[in-house]
Amino acid sequence: MSMNKKRQRSILKAGMTALALTGVIVAGCSAEPKTPDAAGSKPQGQGEKAQTPEARGSITVSMYERNNIPPEEGNWDKNRWTEWVNKQGPVDVKYITVPRWESLQKFNALFATNSAPDLILEYDTGYRNQWYAQKLLMPLDEVIEQHSTTYKELMKQFPQLKKLGTKDDGKLYEIGKVTPLNANHRIYIREDWLQKLNLPMPATTEELLQTAKAFASQDPDGNGKADTFGLNLSGNGVSILQHMFGFGEVQWRFEGDKFIHEWDRLKAATAFQKQLFDAGAVDKDFLADKNGEKAKQDFMSGKLGMYLHQELTDKDYDALKKNDAKAKLAMLPLPKSEFGQFSPVVSSPIQMVGAINAGAKNPKAVMQYIDFMIKPETARTLENGQEGVHWSKNEAGCPKPIDVEKNKKEISYTADMRMMSSLLLLGKCSFLEQRAGDTDTQKTLRQLALDANQAYVSKDRPIPTLKPEYLPVLPQDLALIVKNTEQQIKDAWMKAVVSGAGYTADQAEKDTKSIWEKSGGLRVDEFYAKWYEANKANAFLLKDLYQFGEDAVKLYGNK
Repeated sequence: MSMNKKRQRSILKAGMTALALTGVIVAGCSAEPKTPDAAGSKPQGQGEKAQTPEARGSITVSMYERNNIPPEEGNWDKNRWTEWVNKQGPVDVKYITVPRWESLQKFNALFATNSAPDLILEYDTGYRNQWYAQKLLMPLDEVIEQHSTTYKELMKQFPQLKKLGTKDDGKLYEIGKVTPLNANHRIYIREDWLQKLNLPMPATTEELLQTAKAFASQDPDGNGKADTFGLNLSGNGVSILQHMFGFGEVQWRFEGDKFIHEWDRLKAATAFQKQLFDAGAVDKDFLADKNGEKAKQDFMSGKLGMYLHQELTDKDYDALKKNDAKAKLAMLPLPKSEFGQFSPVVSSPIQMVGAINAGAKNPKAVMQYIDFMIKPETARTLENGQEGVHWSKNEAGCPKPIDVEKNKKEISYTADMRMMSSLLLLGKCSFLEQRAGDTDTQKTLRQLALDANQAYVSKDRPIPTLKPEYLPVLPQDLALIVKNTEQQIKDAWMKAVVSGAGYTADQAEKDTKSIWEKSGGLRVDEFYAKWYEANKANAFLLKDLYQFGEDAVKLYGNK
């Protein structure tokens, strides 16, 4: 983080502007991926001695297991897209599956048995930091310089990739991507319920509380039963409500010129959740709903007035409409609290997602795979399928599905294969405004997604604090303090939500501070305070996040 802020921004703009003017997305990208045979040696008989084709590499790559591949499509050992990648790509690839929500445990077990994949794809910054601290990851500076083409060029165009992928030893360890800045978490509200109960769209936390209570107690579905809830606390619910009170994805926030540990805002968010719980506006068994599936079913069955979640799928929306044809959804901006008005989690336009195992035997082959997978044409194919088979061009020249149902079966499971895809490089086709939609469901969800960006992607209503991936790596001893106290602190706050008058948010604050301080947490606070003091002039901060989003739209929105 040695680059000052002014120079950082000028390099970004210069790189992006040059890219837009030349029309070159990534150097070395051809119109279509070549087959392995077509990418071999120079032709014979042209005055040069024929060269022996280089041996084809073989690597292993991690893949999240979500159990979402239709049986007729196969599995991660073999399906139409693993075969396509192995045929069209430069190396042979075997995918090693890890459970999406238990990836840390699986990766650690693989590392312990020396069987971790060569290329590790993992969204969680904290997990990658742990593996770096344990010296399980390979430095990539020389690997990229010697063996990369596409990613090396991408790093020149977007120097933040090197900045954010470099650890405290000064070496680069992570592979990242660039994408448009979009809303991630959202609040879907039953607009038809508001109309039926003659309620306004809630604009403050107090109005939100009253709306949630009305949805739970005034029979908005008209069945004469007390079987509805105001909103969900399971799944993404707690996180979104915390953002409403200015508590972000990390436990520290800016206050003037300082970066301090957050306590008072988290206490206020907890007290609000407690009010919802005590009023019967939420499911009293929400703690048993570990992954939010119960809340999802409540929403789709027409029993939930506000759904605090991520982007809905076609299947989710169709299920809702099947159960209640009159259901009408709107996007609710986060109501204003005493701390201001904020937004829930947004995407990371510059996001590190991968690393190479320090034990990888063929880092050159891994880099060849990375280069192939981040090419725009590869990303387009894995997202939309094959042109003429799964899609044709719409009026804007962007992919439009030929057969929606066919695509659901044959393409719907490819998202994790595109973890490294820099979708911004697809130009206007990467933005929501160009998203094709033929069915009523698709048109509705597209509009809701646009409404979400309008509501949540705004520097006037920002996310409360830095995203985790933009914080420095904690030394191992300090990271251990965070890890050892994390669950205890969460449990104490949640105890306050469900314990009635017997355990208050004030008591939870007192107890969590005690846990933190007795475990050495003040040393972590001091580390972050010193980091911010030394780097606030050139660190990638919130204003840079929103500036990048604005620049991306200007330069690529019509490209």
